[in-house]
Amino acid sequence: MNTETNINEIDMLLLKINEVRYNNPEKAIKLSLEALSLSESINYALGVAASKHMISSCYYTIGNYEEAISLTFDSLDFFIKENIYDLQWSSYNLLGNSFSELGDYERGMDFYNNAEEIAYLVDDGKKFDTNSSKEKAMVRTLNNIAENYKLLKAYDESLEYCNRAYDIDKNYDFQFSKGVTILSLGELYYLLQDYDKANTLSFRALEYFKKYNYTLGQPECYKLAALTYWKKNDFDKADEYFNITIDRIEAQSSPYNEIDVYINYYQYLKDRNNLEKSLTILHKAYDLSIKNNFVEKISETASILSIFYAELKDFQTAFNYFNMHLENERINAAYLNKHRVNNLNISKKIKKIELEKKEIIDNNENLQRKSESLQMVVEKLSIISELGQKITSNLDLDSIIDILYSSIKDFMDLTYLSIGLYDEENSVVNYLDVIEHGKKKKKKSTNVENQSNFTSICIETEDFVIINDMNKEFSKYMDSETYQAVMDKDQYELQSLIFCPLKVNSKVIGVMSIQSEEKNSFTSYHVEMVKSLSSYAAIAINNAIKSKQLEMEIEKTHAVQFELKKLNEKLLFLSENDSMTKIPNRRKLDKYLYELWEKYVQEKKVLSLIIFDIDNFKEYNDNYGHIAGDKCIVTIANILSSVKDENYFPARYGGDEFVVVLPEYQLDRALDFGESLKQKVAMANIPHKFSTVSDKVTLSIGITSLVPSNDLTINEFMNKADDALYLAKKRGKNQIASFIN
Repeated sequence: MNTETNINEIDMLLLKINEVRYNNPEKAIKLSLEALSLSESINYALGVAASKHMISSCYYTIGNYEEAISLTFDSLDFFIKENIYDLQWSSYNLLGNSFSELGDYERGMDFYNNAEEIAYLVDDGKKFDTNSSKEKAMVRTLNNIAENYKLLKAYDESLEYCNRAYDIDKNYDFQFSKGVTILSLGELYYLLQDYDKANTLSFRALEYFKKYNYTLGQPECYKLAALTYWKKNDFDKADEYFNITIDRIEAQSSPYNEIDVYINYYQYLKDRNNLEKSLTILHKAYDLSIKNNFVEKISETASILSIFYAELKDFQTAFNYFNMHLENERINAAYLNKHRVNNLNISKKIKKIELEKKEIIDNNENLQRKSESLQMVVEKLSIISELGQKITSNLDLDSIIDILYSSIKDFMDLTYLSIGLYDEENSVVNYLDVIEHGKKKKKKSTNVENQSNFTSICIETEDFVIINDMNKEFSKYMDSETYQAVMDKDQYELQSLIFCPLKVNSKVIGVMSIQSEEKNSFTSYHVEMVKSLSSYAAIAINNAIKSKQLEMEIEKTHAVQFELKKLNEKLLFLSENDSMTKIPNRRKLDKYLYELWEKYVQEKKVLSLIIFDIDNFKEYNDNYGHIAGDKCIVTIANILSSVKDENYFPARYGGDEFVVVLPEYQLDRALDFGESLKQKVAMANIPHKFSTVSDKVTLSIGITSLVPSNDLTINEFMNKADDALYLAKKRGKNQIASFIN
């Protein structure tokens, strides 16, 4: 058989795979591997790339997102070089789906935006699938973007994209999505509590799923119908459709979706006070999670079971399930951390593609900053996760200090590390081996009867002792005479130090000390990291001392939950504030503005908005450099944050653009705020000899003011301020323009 015949055979096989990959991913993977082997045997590059793409699509369908991402990048480079637009679009769309499923919504949205751009080119270049079209690509991409916003509970934005996808799909009898756009719209109306619309759309989606033989989606329609009947108090119908859903889900869907259905059904039965059956269903979800080793679902179902048994006063069983929940939360955190690290490796491939095709992603520096920010988050999660895993399985006190030292030295400079165990009865601290310059040493016990040293101060106050310059900052904690006595006794050569109280159940059990020979060694990031790690260290030491003697009372679980909540709040802060300027980012702005808008619609209060940017900032960056550009942006943010006013919300919107929300500000007051900000920036005298309007940095400011109502959207509100900014630019920059509704 000649090469041309082989290529035709492979192409026919790939078309067959394309037809079955959504309904039967396991079969599609088997056929794709066959096509890949044939393509490699004759060096058929398109066949190799297309086969890998089909396999990655199937991996995504069955939930193997890591392999899906890796294989997609393997093939995307070829599609870009060969200008095969439909497979380029499909690859970007698949990357958006995969990153979103892993919880990286920002990265997912970046790829969806790429997919939307390429979708417009599908009809203008090469095609692998002759049935592909611009409209088909747009429908799927818009629907995926809507799903992303829905997961972030930004329902207005989700509804906008969902309706755009629905309107295009409707013109083609929903053949592009096979009815998925209808189901997505129904699910969104369910979340918006419009249960009649959601119910109607669930059956309409089912009609098209059957028409186009899309069996995988049908159980989701039945589930939506069951949920809406429940909320409408039509319990007979709810029972009927939950039973249908379970029959279909067990026969057609993945175990992951099956677990979700069981959880929904459990919630319904519990609401109906059918406790016996609800418990049976919940155990089915738990058993299926165990069987398939779905760590996230094991944690979720174990947590629900713990609460259920606690309500039944069966505290022993409740605690057992709560321990299972905590264990799998820890495993899941490590698993997610592994994915984040893998994402960093994937970023290298992204950068290679960007360098070769700059017209696709033209802002490489912005991506680099995002990668660095992600690296910091991953570093923090990695250290905390590693420490948690090692310490929870280690009861040797001498090993604990080794684990801490290896973890801490990876993210900060330290010369000296010690852990002391507090003997309250004898008022002394007994040390484990200390580590100095990487070597273990013995240290004598410290008497803590009075505040004559930093250790005793830390224990007595139950608070951190933090010093970045010993000679200048010791006076915060002790007088000169005491300080000199400490220096003479301990012969301090260290300039920066942190003493952390190790506390369990509000009781100090010891002290951890981290010290450096250099001044100013510890940033606020280092301090927060040490605080997080000290909590784990305290728990580990306590476990070792008590030989894992855990109290079985359920009240203990509340303390653990509280600690986890505090850690989550810290991570939430990192996600809602701009890493460079430390002011709120766009995500936090969107959430704040949405909540305020909903409130002011009801209260009919006036709301003003300022959008401003730095005039000729591109020229500033190009001539002074990006480091100076970043410093300029930080200076503007600091000025914005320092404006003395009772009530305003500043945020960095992106690049050199900032937003200020002014609750209950009339237009004239908002104009005064803008003028004050403009003058403060002028007084800062930031040189800008490349500006077209001044020899120093200036601002162009757009302002709008209105009373929110149901006839307006937040996007329209922001567009008015943006239009005013555009007007200020058009009039010559370095000025304020306003637009009032």
